[in-house]
Amino acid sequence: MSRHHRSKGHGIHSPFAFNFVRFVLREKCPYYCYDDMSQLRRAVIEAVREDRNHQRVMSLKGMKMLFRIINYFNPPCIFQLGSSYGLTAASILSVSASSRLWLYDPQLSGSAVTASVLMPYLDRVECYNQFDVAARDYCNALAAGAMPFVLINSIPSDLDVERLKSMLITMLDHNCVIVMRNLHRSKHMEQLWRFLKAEIKHGPTFTNEKTVVMVSNHKLNLEHFFLWF
Repeated sequence: MSRHHRSKGHGIHSPFAFNFVRFVLREKCPYYCYDDMSQLRRAVIEAVREDRNHQRVMSLKGMKMLFRIINYFNPPCIFQLGSSYGLTAASILSVSASSRLWLYDPQLSGSAVTASVLMPYLDRVECYNQFDVAARDYCNALAAGAMPFVLINSIPSDLDVERLKSMLITMLDHNCVIVMRNLHRSKHMEQLWRFLKAEIKHGPTFTNEKTVVMVSNHKLNLEHFFLWF
């Protein structure tokens, strides 16, 4: 009940936050690629059906939401941690044919399903099994003034946590967007979110305790929104 009055934008005074909640996080109208995303997800489910130890397959709702977020900000360069069978990459790269992705996942080379999903996008995806190399290449690729966009599906190893913190703290000093998924499934993700929430100095954050969207922007006031989406 504490979230009810804000879940559709009611009670939010910031024009940016109101529009983002109403027309991105809570948007109900279909987009052109939703059917393709649904078919791709069904194909992944079928491909991993016989593997009793397979990872959880990302929900169609989550794929759609990521697409809308990327569509709203339209970042040319995206840094992603964790592949999620390539479904997140397919969702975000469907927005623009010119966007590029730097993907870090040490387990990437061992997943034939992920490789198959990423195949149509390989000319726009750089894959890494070392965090330091991936982060360096991504930061070097950012054009002058380009806004960093980071998507964290998972934190592959304990050693990555501190290095990831250092990278994100530097980005929070400027305009950037950080999206974190699966907070409720990982203590490292939850701890990282609490750390970044204490460090962000300007711009709104949005969370439903499963996903977080942080919009660091010097032109926007610091606000934390806890709502359904």
